Amino acid sequence: MGTKIHFSVYGELYVVDLDSTLYFEADDHYTHIHYASGTHFMIPFGMAKVEAAVTERLGPGAFIVRLSRKYMVNTRRIFHINTIKQVAVLTDDHGSNLTLHLPKHVLRTLIDTLNTQEADADGR
Repeated sequence: MGTKIHFSVYGELYVVDLDSTLYFEADDHYTHIHYASGTHFMIPFGMAKVEAAVTERLGPGAFIVRLSRKYMVNTRRIFHINTIKQVAVLTDDHGSNLTLHLPKHVLRTLIDTLNTQEADADGR
């Protein structure tokens, strides 16, 4: 069934399946949501509200992490990070790759976050 969050405004309800999410992308007072299936849609809520809802639902240190002002990603979909080229590469459900260009310090923090998640999962 998945982990879902709801956003409601003016008689509309947006249901976001966090397990299916590849990444979130900020666009002023809107947020674009990209699913691993290829589906893409926009909700009329800023990234801060989306991040707060994700954190409330999943708790801190979950698999959806904020990388920058522009992006939040599903860390379960990351398969390559290159700080020299300044990219994080995600994979979708169709075997395609998506490259996000991010500053080196953001990628270093992401690497540290992933290592911490791995250590926590292993019980270290």
